[in-house]
Amino acid sequence: MGRPVPDLDDQRLQEIEGVAHAEAMELLRGIHSLQPYPKVDALGVRRHGFGRQIEKRPISEYAASVALSEDVKATVAALRGRVFELVAVHPEAASRLKYLYAIADLLGPEKLNDWAALWDCLRRQDWDGAAVELMTAQWDRLFACDTVSKRHVMRLVHEVSRPDWMVTP
Repeated sequence: MGRPVPDLDDQRLQEIEGVAHAEAMELLRGIHSLQPYPKVDALGVRRHGFGRQIEKRPISEYAASVALSEDVKATVAALRGRVFELVAVHPEAASRLKYLYAIADLLGPEKLNDWAALWDCLRRQDWDGAAVELMTAQWDRLFACDTVSKRHVMRLVHEVSRPDWMVTP
């Protein structure tokens, strides 16, 4: 007769899985060095990170949210000087930052940071002028999108131009 199967409760199984998960991650980090940009390996599989197969494994909502959070953190850091200058002079502009950060993530934070005419409008509280500047961004070329995405982007631009009393904090 075979050995009896031990009775594992959920907590003990989770502990075992947790230890094995951490150890497997260390093993895989030893095999795959960090690849920050996608690269095709010898087998023709596109990978990034620590060997993650981009085209063969769907990204989970959690992983996508973590990646989005890191992208927005990088955008916030890239615009920190411009935002500090703007909010120091016009504290009420803080309610528009969420829209500017979203737009910067789409266009690239460096492009937005270097956009002198846009920041001039923002410093003057010329919200309409800022929206007009943003509309000149050639969205079709810079952000390939469908009609629904274009509407979402234009809504972001529109929110930048709303009068102070209409902007949601």
